[in-house]
Amino acid sequence: MRWQIADFQFCEQQQTLSSPTEQLQLEPMMVELLAYFCRHPNEIVSVDQLIAQVWQGRIVTDNAVSRLITKLRRAFADDARQPRFIATFPKKGYKFVARVKVIGDSNKPPSTPAALPETVTVTEPALSVSGGALRKLAVIGFLLVIAALVFIWQTPQPAARFARALTSMDGNEVFPSFSADGNRMAFMSVKEQRLRLVIKDLASGKTTEIAHPDGLNTGPGDWSKQSDKLVYLAASAQRCEYYIIDIKGLTPGEPRLIHRCPAGSYGKVLFTHNDQRVVFSENAGPGTPYSIYELDLMTQRKRRLNQPDLYLSGNSQFDLHPHKDKLLISSPDKQQWEGFYALDLTTNKLDLLFKQDAYICCGIWDHTGENVILMGEHPAYQLLSYDLAGKNKQVIFSGSRRISLPRRFNNQTDYVFLSGDKHTDIQILDIESGEVGSIANDTVDELLATFASNHRAIAYISMASGKEQVWKYDLASGERRKITAFTESRHYLDLHWSPDDRYIAGLTFNELHLIDSTTGEVTIVDFPQTEIRGVSFKSASELSFSAKEGERWRVYTYHLSSQSVTAESPEWAFIQFTPDRDNTLWLSADYTLYYSAQQIKADIPGTSSAMLLNGRQWNLRKQDSLWYWYDREGPGHIKRFHAQNGSIESLAESGVGHFDVHGRSLLFINSSESQSNLFRTISQN
Repeated sequence: MRWQIADFQFCEQQQTLSSPTEQLQLEPMMVELLAYFCRHPNEIVSVDQLIAQVWQGRIVTDNAVSRLITKLRRAFADDARQPRFIATFPKKGYKFVARVKVIGDSNKPPSTPAALPETVTVTEPALSVSGGALRKLAVIGFLLVIAALVFIWQTPQPAARFARALTSMDGNEVFPSFSADGNRMAFMSVKEQRLRLVIKDLASGKTTEIAHPDGLNTGPGDWSKQSDKLVYLAASAQRCEYYIIDIKGLTPGEPRLIHRCPAGSYGKVLFTHNDQRVVFSENAGPGTPYSIYELDLMTQRKRRLNQPDLYLSGNSQFDLHPHKDKLLISSPDKQQWEGFYALDLTTNKLDLLFKQDAYICCGIWDHTGENVILMGEHPAYQLLSYDLAGKNKQVIFSGSRRISLPRRFNNQTDYVFLSGDKHTDIQILDIESGEVGSIANDTVDELLATFASNHRAIAYISMASGKEQVWKYDLASGERRKITAFTESRHYLDLHWSPDDRYIAGLTFNELHLIDSTTGEVTIVDFPQTEIRGVSFKSASELSFSAKEGERWRVYTYHLSSQSVTAESPEWAFIQFTPDRDNTLWLSADYTLYYSAQQIKADIPGTSSAMLLNGRQWNLRKQDSLWYWYDREGPGHIKRFHAQNGSIESLAESGVGHFDVHGRSLLFINSSESQSNLFRTISQN
């Protein structure tokens, strides 16, 4: 059956939900739930009714129902606080409040030759066919099977590939660009906090560095289509500039300034297919989102291109079509879904190709421009190909080491990517004695270590099972136990224990999860998918977090008992609640920092209120007269300020900003320094 639901069309048979702009393929249980709602609109339906009717009495938890409701809300982009489709009635159930009507045969859209027929289910009593007809059907069925097999045999399958290193320097190599003549590669080399632009002759292996006269960091860069020029970024904390140089072989000429960008803006630049125009990205300064611009090198005219709305870091990732003046832009939306957009540079027309709700990044065109190449979902060990609708997923490379940042190689077949074995471990420091111990030190990533409120256990994320799982470490026995058993990929950005240690709050890119610390069962907080920051427990039954309301941040509280969300006073952008209210931190809408329940204005020498957060996580902790934070400068250090004597000391060096402190114990992340190199796939014919 087909239904009209407000501006959406829902087809049970095809399991699709279509809006004027896109079509979603629904999971089978989402189809069952939505069909039940459509048959019972404007009725309050209890959880028990849903379990009986939708799950057909199978044993499921209330949380399973809640999770499916949340998924269905996402499909409609529905706001649980101001519902247009599914309204929640605490302790009573749910009501489908949207306008619903059945679409009759006369209202079905006309079929097209390419349209697939709807699935028709025929029961035995309805089938009455003669023996001769059955034999004919059997012959037709056999021929269809043979035709399908011939189609499969004749359909080109992705070639198997292995990879070969293109670089082996001491450092990390990223952002390769290949000259059209196929002889040279430009890439960035990152070592000891310095960024260098290097050119390599692919035949001889010889290299030369683009040493900028002012000693600025250089790169990334891009070759002109004639292979005689290189455009690149030169930047420092105080300067941001784009240059062009002439290149003969490995010999660079004098750099020519083409554009000054705001200080603190570290973008990228590409030549278009016309060597007199480049596209580049810049922002307004540190912490602001990137936008994409085009610069005419003859007239010096700069224009901001049509592009997706700015969220998170904005539109910093883009790729030029191999044959057309068209960009592929990778950009997150408000829900933190990664969208892939095609921008025609001639008409300035922007089209959404597809979106994915996954921790992925940085799509590029394939060599034909008819598909999109992505690295797999975190942690990525594969390169994947999708068609321009986000379908027809194909694995084009699979390796044993993590890969990222794919690029096209210049042989019209293969791809280049960054790969390395760098991983992170968890260490614990006794601040008084200076002794350092290990909590988790494997050959995989362990992250986000956080103390339980009773200081008897530590929760952390480990990749030991191949996917991110939440683990628990017992401080007395040293025993480690896996709490969760996720089968799907997910990526946590922060973890926090509840004051009674019953739950662990896990923050993803667009959701907030409550994880039972004993069973591992997960409840998804019923809040629209969006960027969430600054998670803390207000009490054992209240979870606090901040999300954007328009252009400003606002604090919200999730009530575990009623599974409802309320907004806090708009006076506050962030609140870090602690069991000891004297250590609670408050950041006002005008970014003034306060502490304690009395909201006393804070004054920490050498710091600013902006350092309260490190991305999505808390970066500032208070324990009575002691303040702790992560200093990003240089290699990164966790520091402590003594309010009584005004002294500041460095406690531990760490390349990762997440830490936790309890009493005299400090948890921090140690990052290995294994180098990453550029690899190219090798086609197998």
